[in-house]
Amino acid sequence: MWNRMKILERARRSEYIEAHMKAIILAAGASRRLMPITNGVPKCLLKIGDKSLIEQQLDAIDNAGIREAVIVVGYYKDTIVDRIGGEYKGIRRITYVENPDFASTNTVYSLFLARERFLGDDFVYFNADVLFHKDIVRLLVEHPGSNVLSVDFKRCGKEEVKFVTDSGRRIVKLSKTIPLEEAEGEFIGIAKFGKAITGAFAAALERYSSGSDRNLFFERAVEDILDKDAFMCLDVSLIPNIEIDFPEDLKKAQEEIYPAILAYDRSTGRSP
Repeated sequence: MWNRMKILERARRSEYIEAHMKAIILAAGASRRLMPITNGVPKCLLKIGDKSLIEQQLDAIDNAGIREAVIVVGYYKDTIVDRIGGEYKGIRRITYVENPDFASTNTVYSLFLARERFLGDDFVYFNADVLFHKDIVRLLVEHPGSNVLSVDFKRCGKEEVKFVTDSGRRIVKLSKTIPLEEAEGEFIGIAKFGKAITGAFAAALERYSSGSDRNLFFERAVEDILDKDAFMCLDVSLIPNIEIDFPEDLKKAQEEIYPAILAYDRSTGRSP
């Protein structure tokens, strides 16, 4: 009886994810810190293993049962659209939002432009420059919390988006400017947002989507709404992942993290 109930629960959860959850991927930036590697090539199309970075992400989205994705594009946008198209494996609908000001704005503005696509829906957010094992997305969508950030508990550097939690593992601070001695680790750029918070989130994004504020990271808007609802953390410290900003990050992704992802699959007896 217990096994049957678990099977029915999973089936209902899968149906809900298919009907109500989206993926939002931010892939508009020009990746100047990776030049000249990204001259004429969006970072998300750089090859990791046998696929591009964004295809690795779409594989994870498909594996989690999400059937709709929105990609915010800018730098060499047509290259991304031509490569990915309107569907991918089980993802039945892929649409695009353009950030024409990608050269002078940042993720807060790119996500603001996509606000109409996520208002009133649960969605999973991705920075398009993160390589990770697909289990992270599955664990996010299965997490009982409505708003969940994937985090790596570790010692951080000044440039990383850091976080602080309370005794209940609720995130109470999220910023690059958190003092290093106070930070508990890094937010890796993958998160789940529940539909109940999307209105407040869109309003926060709008506050930072004019003038020089458009060059902020989207985490500034998240920080504004941490008191509106519970934002929990998903500890992915033991699951391979890396954000790719610099040439040395790309090298590490190709030579260390991608092999670690394959080894993680072998250790669990699953196919990549």
